[in-house]
Amino acid sequence: MSCSGSAGEPLRRDDIERLSEILKALANTARLRLVNILAAGEWTVTELCERSGLKQSLVSQQLKILRLNNIVQCRKVAHNAYYSLRERSLVALLNCLGKIGNQ
Repeated sequence: MSCSGSAGEPLRRDDIERLSEILKALANTARLRLVNILAAGEWTVTELCERSGLKQSLVSQQLKILRLNNIVQCRKVAHNAYYSLRERSLVALLNCLGKIGNQ
């Protein structure tokens, strides 16, 4: 995935509504912070709290929204739940956003 535009329309018309919902889910400081952390790998809620500085209840709420929008996935091992990005290509989107933000 590149940040450079392509000729014509880059999005399929059928995808625009769904992609709008995904962007709404990302348009929250806490959720974007968590997605940014998850770009580095898989983390538990406790680790996400430590890295983000957010309280456990807020992290759990935000992860639920991200899960419902198919942005993150959860893998349970014994008593631990590990969260990760569902699509690694989201990292490229974050990189594009970072470039836009620095212009």
